[in-house]
Amino acid sequence: MSYRGPTTYVLYRLRASFWFVPGTMAVVAFAAAALSLWADGAGVSELLKPLGAPFSIEKDTARDLLSTLAGATVTVVSLVFSLTLVTLTVAAGNLGARLLERYMQNRVTQVTMGLFVGTFVYTVVVLSAVGTGPVEVPRLSVVTALVMSIFSVGWLMYAFHDLARSLQVDQAAAEIGAALRRDISVAAARAREIGAAGGDDLPTGGPQCIVDSRAIGYVESIDWQMLGAVAKEHDLMLDVTIAQGAYVTPVDPIATVFGRDRADDALCRQIREAVILGSVRTEADDLMFLLHLLVEIASRALSPGINDLYTALACVDHVTGSLAQALEDGLERVAVRGDDGRLLVRTRSADVSRMVSTALSTLRRNGMHNSTFALRLIRNIERLAPLARRHSTAPVFLEHLDRIADHAAANVPQVDRDAIDAAADRAREAFRL
Repeated sequence: MSYRGPTTYVLYRLRASFWFVPGTMAVVAFAAAALSLWADGAGVSELLKPLGAPFSIEKDTARDLLSTLAGATVTVVSLVFSLTLVTLTVAAGNLGARLLERYMQNRVTQVTMGLFVGTFVYTVVVLSAVGTGPVEVPRLSVVTALVMSIFSVGWLMYAFHDLARSLQVDQAAAEIGAALRRDISVAAARAREIGAAGGDDLPTGGPQCIVDSRAIGYVESIDWQMLGAVAKEHDLMLDVTIAQGAYVTPVDPIATVFGRDRADDALCRQIREAVILGSVRTEADDLMFLLHLLVEIASRALSPGINDLYTALACVDHVTGSLAQALEDGLERVAVRGDDGRLLVRTRSADVSRMVSTALSTLRRNGMHNSTFALRLIRNIERLAPLARRHSTAPVFLEHLDRIADHAAANVPQVDRDAIDAAADRAREAFRL
């Protein structure tokens, strides 16, 4: 398998890292310090001196000021880092450990770290030039360090606000739901660009062979265009039997090759290099991961140890919104075709039916002991009926609706069964209009 992904995957990994933004801002700060010191040496410092405070600062005062700023900046960096660790601990305990990566991706936290690290780097570089450079007091550089410190304090107040807001469970669910809807729109657009699966059947005759993974890990991304190019080059058809987010072992098949009774080493290597593996499952190119996060938060909220019904209801609302987005966009499995329309690669990418089955099956197993939750789930399913009829997925919803109604009726008190049965009947009628 390939651990070298396409550009979009590499960019995702950089965005998800906790070091990239602070490291980049530190490098920029070093370059900015060098540039401002050069400007001071070129005469800007003397031009600024007649302007008065703070440009009229003297050497000893500048050194003391920069030393104070550098020390205070390091202290704040330690504080921000400690608060980030506390946030991650609280998030892991209340929402689930799989949400930690989303908190690490928080751009406000990354920029806060980068801003203070960059200010520290800038201040130290300028401090080293006071009394030793072409001019004794690089006034432009010193005042710039002061302005950066003041701006950093203002940004810190906003960062605390964002940190407190991000710890709210409803806010976390809303952000995951919004991200899932965005990813659904992107995936649907990509499916339209590459090609939708349609009703093509696989060849029933002729030679075929299976390519196994020869590696272990979670499928984080699959380069469909690369697989299409391989199929076109070798005049083959590929049926990719894995999906993003799947866990594979060395003996698991990843694709069936139609048109060959045996795949040579070069062909197998090309197919394996199109599949990107990782040690953990992430949301990179995996719609189901974000859907699982929403379902997980709802399931945890319904557990006896937490018993937070309204968080579960909020998650169901966001799941419903995401399914509506998938229906509205017409999310279908990707199918790569040649210029002549011939099917080259059939995939197992996420589609509406798979999302519906994944979400509703898990919610049914974990929440049908609560009549309020069961009623909300049934009513939200009913709201999807107009879109489902248009997308021809009504049978999938009806199948899960029957299971939910039966499961709830077997677990809730008798007094609530009539309400659940009535809600289920109304939902069935909506899908059969």
